[in-house]
Amino acid sequence: MSPPVTVLDWREFLTGPGTRWPGTQPAGEDAVRAAEQRLGVSLPPSYRNFLLVSDGWAKMPTNAGTLRRVEAIGWYPEADPEMWTAWFGDMDFPELESELRRCVLISTDTNQGDVWVLSADHIGADGEWRAYEWWPGDGGDLLPHDSFGALLLSARDKWLAEAEA
Repeated sequence: MSPPVTVLDWREFLTGPGTRWPGTQPAGEDAVRAAEQRLGVSLPPSYRNFLLVSDGWAKMPTNAGTLRRVEAIGWYPEADPEMWTAWFGDMDFPELESELRRCVLISTDTNQGDVWVLSADHIGADGEWRAYEWWPGDGGDLLPHDSFGALLLSARDKWLAEAEA
């Protein structure tokens, strides 16, 4: 299956067979544009269209916590200053800090799980931004995905495998 990108793709992905609607009400086009203006960038197509179908997720079936509503996304250092300071205030991880500085934080950490970000420094020819999963509690490396759609598709496959186990 290809990662969802369009509004129609997201509607089908989020309401497919055996799927309970995991999302919230859609964000309006004005709210998405306001976020883009606030951030100073155009959001990647797969994430932008996801927001137009579901303005975040109140609870994901994973340790990632929630997907933030459009008004709560932001550049990682400003969106979660406590975590940023905990990792980069006194510790020396220059490569990780450099990579995450230009990432938009799109999830809310549960303090035990992973964090999802979109990297404005890695934009493909299709306009998609590289998406990362990161487990700050483990101090692990960033796990890259080609896009937000690819990240969510990968996460869904993991959730389904865990449910079957």
